[in-house]
Amino acid sequence: MSAVESSNRVPRRRNLAEDVAEHIRQEILAGRFRPGDRIDQDAIAVQLGVSRLPVREALISLGQEGLIESIPRRGAYVQRLEREDIADHYQLFGQVAGLAAARAVTRLDAAGLAQLIELHESMHAAADLETQQQLNHEFHRRINVAAQSQRISGMLKLLSRSLPMPYVDFPEEWLREADKQHQEVIDAFQRRDSAAAQRAMEQHISASGRHAIDVLDDMGFFAAN
Repeated sequence: MSAVESSNRVPRRRNLAEDVAEHIRQEILAGRFRPGDRIDQDAIAVQLGVSRLPVREALISLGQEGLIESIPRRGAYVQRLEREDIADHYQLFGQVAGLAAARAVTRLDAAGLAQLIELHESMHAAADLETQQQLNHEFHRRINVAAQSQRISGMLKLLSRSLPMPYVDFPEEWLREADKQHQEVIDAFQRRDSAAAQRAMEQHISASGRHAIDVLDDMGFFAAN
């Protein structure tokens, strides 16, 4: 698949390399860049209207995420992703998110807990997937911020960058399960039970990983590897 099929340009924000990495990441996870494909750095630079420097920096970052393999004197290539790679990623993400939830239980005040409950109820009542996705993101963000740990926040940011797909692409079955799992997290917060909050969050993220694998299977993602 050519790296110049789209004429979309990356919007200018604070870190251009991160923007380029996000573009390449989405091309990989959407299956437009296939495993083994060589990344044409010049073509991407032209496509996005940037110099080669942020493209090189983006590929280094994606290499750290396990999405790109750089071979000396040959170039950068798309890594193969298997089902267990997706499962492992979600499990790791769940463990860190679970730790954040355990910390947040003792640090989220009554007003913050009330806001968390309101977000959960709004997500339950939302009619469209995009709104549900936004509310889901905010639900988790509030918990992660309440953990008050820069190290945990940094790890969650790194892991969330390469989650294989946005929740808006998940089936309704996931939404029903997520609604129940969010309630279990809230119940643990209301009891101020750190262990239960950690366990509930880990199980919730792991379940999301299983759904992600199912959806990627339906897309033919792994068959194309």
